[in-house]
Amino acid sequence: MMRVTGKMLNLQLLENLQNNYARLQRFQDQLASGQRIRRPGDDPVGVGYVMRYDTELSRSEEFLQNVSTALGWLKTMDSLMQQSMNVLHRARTLVQEAATGTVPADARLSIAAEFKQLKEQMVTIGNSTYDGRFMFNGQKTDVAPYTLANAANDVTDRGVYRLNVAPGVSVPVSIPGEDIFGQAGSAQNVFKVLDDVIAHLQANDQNALLQDIAKIEERMDAIQRSWAEIGARTNRFELIQNRILDEQISLQKLRSDVNDVDMAEVITQLKTQESVLQASLAVGARIAQVSLVDFLK
Repeated sequence: MMRVTGKMLNLQLLENLQNNYARLQRFQDQLASGQRIRRPGDDPVGVGYVMRYDTELSRSEEFLQNVSTALGWLKTMDSLMQQSMNVLHRARTLVQEAATGTVPADARLSIAAEFKQLKEQMVTIGNSTYDGRFMFNGQKTDVAPYTLANAANDVTDRGVYRLNVAPGVSVPVSIPGEDIFGQAGSAQNVFKVLDDVIAHLQANDQNALLQDIAKIEERMDAIQRSWAEIGARTNRFELIQNRILDEQISLQKLRSDVNDVDMAEVITQLKTQESVLQASLAVGARIAQVSLVDFLK
């Protein structure tokens, strides 16, 4: 039979008290943080799940940021298409006015001066940027696609600016400038059309101006088609955004199920542990008071 000494009792009492304090501290930490897992040792399996959910949430946040960038880009392009249409609407009105026989030659010169301003505005639209990137020069987003002196012949990059929205999935955002403003050097290039109108106004060529009206309307139709494409892409990115947000909610719920504490349960355990600690301290106090004189009595 093993002999139990007073020292052994005291050591065992201290060890039990330390364990009680440790459990009490753990429950207090869980209540303060709202998290069940504070360190790997709390739940080695659960830690693995939490790390995986955190990684997926971080990755989805990057995708969500890309979607936000795409929507901002497309919203800007939508505004630019409206501005382009406004320029061409004004151009058509001026040409229709200048093509009539009642307009004198000097009035056509005045209209030509306004047309030069319209062309400059169209070049400005073609060189628009979003977040420091030129929007209509394909993948060469650091280079302005058009120059005022030679916009009709400036060749733009045909590449497409794309953004990742899911693992292995990238979606086109930009539209090549030539799809909107016309192929470089072609008769349908919007800058070429505007240059021709200016030349015809200065030459007082009414017949040519009548033909210019059809060219302006043709370019308006092309811009309208690009505008519709922008709307379709916007709808797609909004759907992607909603999908990512739904996935994040699911991941957060899964993470919460693994790591978040049940407050009512932890409070109950904390109260129980406090009672156990108080009982341990009371028992310890009684043991500490026992002496050899008490045994002799």
